[in-house]
Amino acid sequence: MRLLRAWAPALLAAVLWLLSAGLELWSRRSAGLVSRVVDHLLAPETVPVSQLTAPAPWGAVMAGLSALAVAGACAALLALVRVRRREAPALTAVAAYWMCCVLAGAAVAAVPVVVAVVQALVERTMPSSLADTLLLSAAHWGVVWGWAPALLARLLDRDAQPRSRLGPAVSAALVYVAAAVALVVTVTAADAAWVAAVPSAPEPAPAPTGVLESHPDGTVRDPLT
Repeated sequence: MRLLRAWAPALLAAVLWLLSAGLELWSRRSAGLVSRVVDHLLAPETVPVSQLTAPAPWGAVMAGLSALAVAGACAALLALVRVRRREAPALTAVAAYWMCCVLAGAAVAAVPVVVAVVQALVERTMPSSLADTLLLSAAHWGVVWGWAPALLARLLDRDAQPRSRLGPAVSAALVYVAAAVALVVTVTAADAAWVAAVPSAPEPAPAPTGVLESHPDGTVRDPLT
């Protein structure tokens, strides 16, 4: 029961994270009013479409690692908040748990942002504007979907005995860190797979040099004629 109380809301958040990514991919491939409404209101791009459509098996691997990172971050934040908010009213507790989901999504979206910033500092360039899009999508997801894990966390945590949750929080944070590092490595491998999947252009035929060629019969001919 203790493990269920700690991880069930986080796993629900991971499922909703993947659901939002799947709906976003579906809306991109559909044309219609319903798909546009789903795209703009209910389906933030939690997992970039470029990752979902990466050559097999990298698309599924990156989606799974992203969901695992969300679960780890959400479980860690919920564990910490439950230590400090146990005596709070139900509405206050749900609001706090909801904010944990928002922050968990932002923590996962921050992974490629940190990588991009570090690369920009090394190369002495400006980071791309993709950072704003990723963080906004993650915050959007937390607002739209975060209420469900928050309610589940409140239901499971309502009758729990007060005790320290620092150990579960540290364990969940390690899960987040491991998944985030693996995601960075996998993205690099997926980019290489994308390059390998692109068919290489045939080598162009050598251009004629225009040099006259002599033949055994003593005649000289222009190869361009």
